[in-house]
Amino acid sequence: MIQARVRDAERNHEEPGGRDYAIKEWLRRLRMVLYQVDDLFDLVLTVDREKQVKMNKQVCIPFSSSGTLCFNWKISREIKSIRQQLDEINSDIAGLNLNAYRDHRGEPQSLRARFMRNRESGSHVKEYVTGRENDKKIITEMLFDPKFDGKRITVIPIVGFGGLGKTTLAQLVFNDEGVQNHFDLTKWVCVPEVGDQNTVIRRVYQCFTGKDDFDRLLFSAIESCILESVEGKKYLLVLDDVWDESWNRWLDLLSLLECGATGSRVIVTTRSADVAKAVGTTEAHNLGLLTEEESWNLFKKLAFRSEQEESNNSYLTQLGKEIVDSCGNVPLAIKVVGSLLPDISEEEWRQIRDARLSKAKGKEDGIMQVLKLSYDYLPPALKQCFSYCSLFPKDYEYSKNHMVKLWMAQGYFEQSSTGIGEKYFMKLLGRSLFQGPREDAEGNFKCKMHDLVHDLAQDIASEEMKQLVEPLDQISSTDELIHVSAKLEKLEDGEWEAPVSLLAARRIRSLILLRFNVNIAIKSSSLEMMVLKFQSLRVLDLEGKKISVVPNSIGKLRHLRYLNLARNDLIKCLPDNITRLQNLQTLNLLRCFNLRELPRDFCKLDSLRHLEILYSGLRDFPTGFANMTALKELDVFIVGKNNGIDSLPPLNISENVDFEFSKWRSDAVVEAQRANLKDNTHLVRLKLMFGSMEVTPADFGELDRMLMSLQLPPNLKNIFVQQYKGVEMPRRWLDGLSKLVFIRIEYCRNCRVLPHMSRLPHLKELYLSSIDSLEYVEYEDDISVCDVYYPSLEDLQLLGLMSLKGWTRPSKGDNDGEPRQLLFPRLLKMKLITSPS
Repeated sequence: MIQARVRDAERNHEEPGGRDYAIKEWLRRLRMVLYQVDDLFDLVLTVDREKQVKMNKQVCIPFSSSGTLCFNWKISREIKSIRQQLDEINSDIAGLNLNAYRDHRGEPQSLRARFMRNRESGSHVKEYVTGRENDKKIITEMLFDPKFDGKRITVIPIVGFGGLGKTTLAQLVFNDEGVQNHFDLTKWVCVPEVGDQNTVIRRVYQCFTGKDDFDRLLFSAIESCILESVEGKKYLLVLDDVWDESWNRWLDLLSLLECGATGSRVIVTTRSADVAKAVGTTEAHNLGLLTEEESWNLFKKLAFRSEQEESNNSYLTQLGKEIVDSCGNVPLAIKVVGSLLPDISEEEWRQIRDARLSKAKGKEDGIMQVLKLSYDYLPPALKQCFSYCSLFPKDYEYSKNHMVKLWMAQGYFEQSSTGIGEKYFMKLLGRSLFQGPREDAEGNFKCKMHDLVHDLAQDIASEEMKQLVEPLDQISSTDELIHVSAKLEKLEDGEWEAPVSLLAARRIRSLILLRFNVNIAIKSSSLEMMVLKFQSLRVLDLEGKKISVVPNSIGKLRHLRYLNLARNDLIKCLPDNITRLQNLQTLNLLRCFNLRELPRDFCKLDSLRHLEILYSGLRDFPTGFANMTALKELDVFIVGKNNGIDSLPPLNISENVDFEFSKWRSDAVVEAQRANLKDNTHLVRLKLMFGSMEVTPADFGELDRMLMSLQLPPNLKNIFVQQYKGVEMPRRWLDGLSKLVFIRIEYCRNCRVLPHMSRLPHLKELYLSSIDSLEYVEYEDDISVCDVYYPSLEDLQLLGLMSLKGWTRPSKGDNDGEPRQLLFPRLLKMKLITSPS
């Protein structure tokens, strides 16, 4: 009943001439009281869990502030207040005179079932580009044409309104193999929508150097680094989505770029003809609409599962052509509405055709209507996920892993169902609400959001979700503010302090202080105040805020699910009270270099599922780490004084784990035998680091036996071994790992024997470095004449192998001592450096 009336209210609110203010206010009141209900239920469940933990350890005193009777009285009073508010809201429905709409999306359960049936079975959704071949040819010819070489730098603008595909066209050109080979250097910069050219120059610096330390450099040093990066090189630089129309502000950047070699090019994408006129040195390329044929070709690739489905249903084809016509030949509009249709019924196709969509042709507001239509057909939970994306700035790169954790913290799906969260992310991509999917070097799946789609997310989020920019004292309303992100400006002197207007927003559930490669120091008293004021927090992101002491009061955030303290390298320890966070699901301590230990009772965090500690200063885990059975994702496991390798919890999500051996354990062989790595089918990347472990020569043999006893995961693809202290790695250690594609063994100074690797069927890359005692890589006795030798190896690198005498040690029965001639059938690249210099 409530869901139906809410949908009616939303639809009436969207109607022309609708009673906007009254309906909007009614919806706001309902949302606010439902947040109260959620907080209340969560508090009751949390207190009940705390009581179970403390059972037989604490006696409740009747009528005391901490006693059961007092708590129950407070809860009953809160319930009474909530019921009164709900009664008032219910009584006001009649006064709104809402028109009842038939729910075109059907019953919630059937919608969810249809929604979860992804037609994309893989982890990637294919992106289609149609009708830009001629545009690509024109821009590419301008890159190669020597007639533009008269000037030191040539700037080529691509102009068109939002949704036409300017960025897509620039990507097609940028990724072309011929273009990549033509230039010495190719770089891409997403330009922020600000009138501050210094910010743009910092982005260019980061792009050319790959460094994010510009907050510690003088501006003159940044300019010098850019000059050094491009000087004498023929480069291609893409400046995507430029808004600044001031020619004077562009002079500084262009003067830096002029030191490149003749033939250098800059491509600028922009919606503004004035920007093109200000920065361009050539005539702008005006990107046009698709033709009707191109529009239909793009649409049918998205809307129909197969060509057969299109040909067998002439009625759907006719409906589709009418829907395409309403999209006005704009690629973004066609992609968004076309991606929606495979999940819905024929009746719903008709409803979309009949929707009052003005033609998107040449009008961004028309495109927004198409985008809003796609949003309307999302399930309620996914609508929340989409609007939550508005907390991040335009051109932000959304990581699937990161967003799923944030959505989970807000309760948009059950914490045990991260697979649903991943499907939500992929569905937003499948609906073209995300775009430009890619996988980074660490295997993180990332996407961006088109500017117009981002505008839609911000419009839907309204006053509940705000992305704030300094100064933060411009907050208009604190009663409705639920989720907040803030981009803090670098302070010349002193520390950042939360403004009074922000502290007045007591209902905040998300506080995300955006970093953007600039570490801002937060005043400790201000951090303490925010923790005390924002008692409803589910998400607290304090990455890179130069925090030295985490306040003990953080243990009072009973609702907290997500805590990010990454890149705070002044933190030496965490407060004991952090172990009171019974709902904490995610804790990020990445690059907390000086963090030496975790609290003694850390293992009592029963809900913790995701723990990141890579590059922290930790050298051991607290006793009982094996009991953290809820833990599903861990980037580094430390074998130390308190925990052997058999204490690793049964991770069911982690694909990557590093093992850091910080201390040699006398029972290491037995513990390795008990470890259950072989049962972890998700693990595909494993790194074994022995640099911190001290081992005497008497233990070398035991260390080798420990390695042999460590049965590796069956689906392993990448393995790294670093600073192994033993003498002989087990020769049969890697046998059976048929999916292994990458091996890296380095800085193993004592090692004389490596595992046998030539029979691994899919091994493509082998990297051996600084193995000082190694004389031979393989033993000829291990090589079968029937096997293809290294059948898939493409890249072989041998660096700093000071004692290397040959590839194979001759067979003991071979009197001649001549090694057998071996062939690497697929080897494409080989690098051999034996001298340390």
